[in-house]
Amino acid sequence: MTRAGGASRAGRAGGVALLLLATPVLLHAHGDEAHSINTPQALSPWDLAVLGGLLMVGTLYVLGAVKLARRARPPAPRALPAPPASDAARLARWEPYAFAVGWSALVLSILPPIDSLSLQYFSVHMIQHELMMLVGAPLVIAGRPLQRCLAGMPDTLRTRAAHALQARPMSGAWRVLTAPLVAWALHGLAIWVWHMPALYDAAVGNEAIHTLQHAMFVGTAALFWWGMLYGRYGRAGYGVAVFYVFLTVVHTGILGAMVTFARTPLYPIYAAPAAAHGVDALVDQQRAGLLMWIPAGIVMTLFGLALFAAWLGEAERKSMQDARLKMQTPFLLLIAALALTSCDRSAYREASQLTGGDPDKGRQAIVKYGCDTCHNIPGVLTATATVGPPLMQMGLRSYLAGRIDNTPENMIKWIRQPHSVDPQTAMPETGVTESDGRDIAAYLYTLR
Repeated sequence: MTRAGGASRAGRAGGVALLLLATPVLLHAHGDEAHSINTPQALSPWDLAVLGGLLMVGTLYVLGAVKLARRARPPAPRALPAPPASDAARLARWEPYAFAVGWSALVLSILPPIDSLSLQYFSVHMIQHELMMLVGAPLVIAGRPLQRCLAGMPDTLRTRAAHALQARPMSGAWRVLTAPLVAWALHGLAIWVWHMPALYDAAVGNEAIHTLQHAMFVGTAALFWWGMLYGRYGRAGYGVAVFYVFLTVVHTGILGAMVTFARTPLYPIYAAPAAAHGVDALVDQQRAGLLMWIPAGIVMTLFGLALFAAWLGEAERKSMQDARLKMQTPFLLLIAALALTSCDRSAYREASQLTGGDPDKGRQAIVKYGCDTCHNIPGVLTATATVGPPLMQMGLRSYLAGRIDNTPENMIKWIRQPHSVDPQTAMPETGVTESDGRDIAAYLYTLR
């Protein structure tokens, strides 16, 4: 049964995908192992490797997006009007555009002229980092890349990748690293530590250190933005996300102001190239500080306001839903009572014989495991949600999840281990026991 946590799982998948996408970026080099600030602007073998990796990820994303779009829009008779799109469906339409812009920003940040000029001008280096952390990371995360990249893979490779990503060590580590406080602290620490003059100069002067710097910037940005967008509480947690986003605005603004108002150049490695180009190193540093302080702060503030608006919208939607439920409760109780008194017990006996479960216990287990938070399920008073598909007439359906035969064994497997049936499903594995799985399947088979 799908729960609201399914969106969180998909969001976690999107975060892992950005780290996978960032892998070639982390291997990126600007020249030789001990490179010079006078690195030529021609594409190096490392540049070509990075481009190849990004092109591979982009291709998988496009293939997967096309496949999932086709699956989500099955052909319907022309005589029937198309149903109105839900809010989630409308937002999903923008995800590929977000990914495209974020992906393009990552490509732009690692290619000439930005990549080469970042070794000549501190201000250009700041632009490169902001493209990675403030444009590339959040927009690629918003595009939910892992779901689509996995769908674009060959079947055997997709299954292996999905199982590896869903393993307990991986999922457990991901929950810890993307907890809002942890993700915020790691990202903030990376920013402040790498702007220490000694480390920043070392990154500009040595390829291995520069690679590590970009790895920590992009990696912690991925954790941070996933934690803000797809935290464990979904949209209900956007209020907390707003708090951490504005905290980031504050501390990065302080760092930007410190760089801007420093009376002497903080990064000596830029003194020589600045002089060679007739640029005052202190003026270039002030430009870099202003970029971090003002434009980057404005962008972060806009992200925070967007999260705040989404948080208010979710609170209003939930309030209206609760009010409707309270008004409908007497009628629902009456309908349920009438349904129970007129229920054909033969359907219960048949469902119990098919599954070996108890339909009455199954209705209780549906609430126990939170299936009612996402589905509309007849006979379950609290199951009026529309996050997942409605489960009417499950006993009469030919297929489950649109792909497997509706048999008791498949039904129980789908309830207990949905990802073994469809690795791309948003339906989480909630720890349903064998006994409870049979009971839930038994109840669903009574729905005819």
